[in-house]
Amino acid sequence: MPVIRFEVAELERLLRKSVPRAELAKTIPQIGADVEDSSGETWAVEFFPDRPDLFTVEGIARALRAWYGVEPGLRLYEARPSGVEVRVDPSVAGVRPHIAAAFVRGVDMTETRLKALIDLQEDLHWGLGARRRRVAIGIHDASVLAPPFTYTTWGLDERSFVPLYETQEMTPREILAKHEKGVAYAHLLAGHERVPIILDAKGGVVSLPPVINAARTAVTTRTRDVFLDVTGTDRWAVERTLNMLATALVESGGALESVDVAGRATPDLAPEEKELKVAEANALLGTSFSADEVAANLRRMGFGATAAGDAVRVQVPPYRADILHTWDLVEDVAIGHGIFRMEPAPLVARTVGVALPENRVAELARKSLVGLGFLETMNLTLSNERDQFARMQRPPAPVVKVLNPVTEDVTLLRPTLLPGLMSILKKNAHRDLPQRLFEVGMVTRLDGDNVHNERHVAGVVIAGRSSFSEIKGIVLALARDLGWQGAEVEVAKAEDPAFVPGRCAALGHRGVFGEVHPAALEAFGLAHPVVAFELRLARGPGGEVRDARA
Repeated sequence: MPVIRFEVAELERLLRKSVPRAELAKTIPQIGADVEDSSGETWAVEFFPDRPDLFTVEGIARALRAWYGVEPGLRLYEARPSGVEVRVDPSVAGVRPHIAAAFVRGVDMTETRLKALIDLQEDLHWGLGARRRRVAIGIHDASVLAPPFTYTTWGLDERSFVPLYETQEMTPREILAKHEKGVAYAHLLAGHERVPIILDAKGGVVSLPPVINAARTAVTTRTRDVFLDVTGTDRWAVERTLNMLATALVESGGALESVDVAGRATPDLAPEEKELKVAEANALLGTSFSADEVAANLRRMGFGATAAGDAVRVQVPPYRADILHTWDLVEDVAIGHGIFRMEPAPLVARTVGVALPENRVAELARKSLVGLGFLETMNLTLSNERDQFARMQRPPAPVVKVLNPVTEDVTLLRPTLLPGLMSILKKNAHRDLPQRLFEVGMVTRLDGDNVHNERHVAGVVIAGRSSFSEIKGIVLALARDLGWQGAEVEVAKAEDPAFVPGRCAALGHRGVFGEVHPAALEAFGLAHPVVAFELRLARGPGGEVRDARA
């Protein structure tokens, strides 16, 4: 999680209220953070990644002003029209289609503020920006720029410019191949012969998103006027990111000016309107708040909130990127009330717990495989198309996708366990052989509009020599320990691209086992043969099947 360092004196100045430092150190964790160091003049605070609007001292002060009643409710911002336009060329649609921009004038760019701004940029790139895939940010000294701007594309060898941290001109191809940032983010533009570029009215390069800015626009302590550009693949994330950057600079004393982007003014600082049912909030929290109390708690968290009968009309600040559902508002109702003030309620029902049948089967599988010399592992239930399909040599299949993935490594709910085990083998390639690993866990399969949660068991063996006979013996021993009989233990020839043809078999309707295909081994960077299996133990809790549209 991001650790934010700031001068406590600056926080006190921005707070506009005298609060003992000991109390501040106790209050900050209540809004979603962990104070790592409050012993000196520079504090270190680790914030939860779902609140990037708190990643600057200005954002912290804004939240505390609402908390302490200095400025409760919705903080309103005005953006004066700059009269500047960003023209968007249609060629960017297939590469990086969205852009938003703004000016912030009259910023006192101290060394501390400049460092904090760069840190915020990188924190947003990492979190909301999904390592620049979803969002990339450009921060520029506006005094060297000549509006209007054009967002277009260049061929890789079409023209050259001097990128940040360099003194010689480079073409986009050279930047992607040789520049430190180009090498790090070249994969985001892989497969494109034309790459995004932002130009000013004189043809000067502003930025090569999502890789690097031009050296001439570098922000220094002499900068007073800042031009912000945010590009990406997700319009909502692009606009929220610009809102966070722009309002943070406004909180530091800057004056905000909007930019016309293809006929639309950015930033859009209008609050999002939501309605929260009081009964829903009380049911989730176990409280008996009135509508007025719910509204007051939300105002303490910086929302606009007005009681309206049995509901509360809520205005979500334009810099909040974590309010995706009404339950996110309920969480802030609890935080605004004070988590530490909420009293635990005694249990009203006393029951004796017993293991679910599917959990008993899973435990049997664990005991069997441990007895066979395997070590248990546990992977994330989130995976990605690359590991699940491309590296396993399997064709893409319908999956349940993550709507707004944080990184390219977690884009779907895993449909199989084997790729996770193969990844662990890759990370342990320097360890001694043989290695025997297994996992018992849930996978998610999409069948039309229905989502099936199933419990699988999978295992891998990597050694100097591994054979089909070895993995067949392991699978049959596991089946015996699980009490499978008859058709469930019939071994039949099977075809699976993840396995060597002729060295793959099915165990009844339970799953497959065999020798992993050399192409899959190469894709995971493994130099030794691997045998593996993956079997269905039971469908998820209660054989759960639900509608994917729900």
